[in-house]
Amino acid sequence: MKIRHALTAITALACLSGAFAQCLITDFEGFALGANGSVLFRQPSFSGSTSAFLAFTTACDYANGVYNCAQISDEQAFSGTQSLRVAWQFRVNPNTGEPYPNAWLRLTTFNATNLPNPAINFDHTVRVRLYVPSGTPDFYLTLGIRETDTNAACGQNGGTTRPDGSGAGIEWIGATSAQGINAPIGKLVDQKDQWVTVEFNIRQEPVLPFAGGTANGQIDGTTGTIEHLAFTPTDPANLGPYIVYIDDIETVVEQSIPGDVNGDGCVDDADLLAVLFAFGQTGSGLPEDVNEDGVVDDADLLTVLFNFGQGC
Repeated sequence: MKIRHALTAITALACLSGAFAQCLITDFEGFALGANGSVLFRQPSFSGSTSAFLAFTTACDYANGVYNCAQISDEQAFSGTQSLRVAWQFRVNPNTGEPYPNAWLRLTTFNATNLPNPAINFDHTVRVRLYVPSGTPDFYLTLGIRETDTNAACGQNGGTTRPDGSGAGIEWIGATSAQGINAPIGKLVDQKDQWVTVEFNIRQEPVLPFAGGTANGQIDGTTGTIEHLAFTPTDPANLGPYIVYIDDIETVVEQSIPGDVNGDGCVDDADLLAVLFAFGQTGSGLPEDVNEDGVVDDADLLTVLFNFGQGC
């Protein structure tokens, strides 16, 4: 009871304001249900880099098991009522009858009808929320960025070239190695039937070059775009289907204040509630796992409590 009263008192004294230093690129609300390959990400088969690995390149027909979908859905949502349901399946190499050892999916934003080439600042962290149903094999997630030096506002069309029209290289963020040829090994996603948050702190992550003459495995410039999300199977023999829901893609300014879970520069009741609601969750990339030991527990709660009010 004393702990409960203490938490209540702290919450009551919380600073409830503070500017959120973040940009919501999209929560996929307000778009027509069923729209495929038109909101931020193109359909899986769009990219010539990875379409040869895919079993389906025709129009999405999810109900009949044709998985070529980047489709607005109301089946799952991290917030609101809609998210993006991405569905694909890998195929075997017709020449060998064996799975491709270097199969991966490049889910690109290239000139999508809505929210194409979203601009980001490389000094900010990119957050992606994922829901992976049971039955989908584990995979690695990597962020592809294009170094366009854009002046566009966060989330607006940052283009595909530099302001002078020259080419802009694409770098992989969060990939520690490549499997086979151009199959990035990024952050492991193995949690099922729950929303997880994957973060890419661009300046702090390992970087590998992907495409373009200026791609060099390092971050050049300050601004660019989210070019793609890369999905690489942990086991190439797991052909799928792969079904992943994506929601609430945003950028945040990482703060150095311990316990500032949501990155708004203030350790307050929002951070406390976030840890309490996530209490007991395990896995990698959980923002509520303040000490990054793989579990949201009393150590994370105490960090928030001890730093409560900092930065507010």
